Amino acid sequence: MPNAHHPYTDHLTFAGRPIPLKRPMAVYAAVRLQAILPQIAALNAAGKTQADAADALDTTVQTLRKWIEITGTKWTNLKARGPYKTPHA
Repeated sequence: MPNAHHPYTDHLTFAGRPIPLKRPMAVYAAVRLQAILPQIAALNAAGKTQADAADALDTTVQTLRKWIEITGTKWTNLKARGPYKTPHA
């Protein structure tokens, strides 16, 4: 919810292009995300896992996933889980 103390934005700029955000975020958080977006893109291009990328960025996997979701980034190195076998009774 925007207010005078923490104005919100709905886009970032990366490599000279505006990136629309999936939802508004505080400007101070958007500035931080915009600063590390090149590192996220480089780690993604290098084929790193999300765990490796989060470790390199000194953050948690959950935070990295939220940044990926908000910016609409498609992560390339996802390890698929399953199919899970269910026991038959």
